[in-house]
Amino acid sequence: MIQAGQGRVTALHYGTYDYSAACGITAAHQSLAHPAADYAKSVMQVAAAGTGVWLSDGGSNILPTGTPEDVRSAWSLHAGLVRRSLERGFYQGWDLHPNQLPIRYLATYAFYREAFAPAAARLKAYLGQTGGNVMDEPATAQALASVLASGLRCGALEESEVVTAAGADAGTIVALATRRVGQEQ
Repeated sequence: MIQAGQGRVTALHYGTYDYSAACGITAAHQSLAHPAADYAKSVMQVAAAGTGVWLSDGGSNILPTGTPEDVRSAWSLHAGLVRRSLERGFYQGWDLHPNQLPIRYLATYAFYREAFAPAAARLKAYLGQTGGNVMDEPATAQALASVLASGLRCGALEESEVVTAAGADAGTIVALATRRVGQEQ
């Protein structure tokens, strides 16, 4: 479908409840974390790999409204789902309620803050500026640069700290993160 779109397909999003319902999954079990959802999103990732097409995960229909306990419970669920999506390579997502936005921001910032130091150290080693006990290949270096570039874009990371820790300027990091498959380093 991406090829048939002849450049017009720029993003794919996973529709949690439409897909789950179409698969016959009852409403009580429809979730971003359902195995059918994981399968569908894996297929999306394989189809879009190396194409530059953005992926977006679905949302949680458990809204942070009601009693304080209800709100905390919904926020906890949402934070876990956002984190799960980020860990699985879905860096975009959508929300159904404005009260979900603060948790998306917090979960996203926490994800990039936690990823920062290890990614920067490995990228610095890859670029030959330090030793290390991991030998990364170009595709992994691209993923390391991508997490740093994404952390910069969303505001979770400061340019000065990234440049210092990774040993490369922001332009180099962004270029490495966005190079197309098959391009020279």
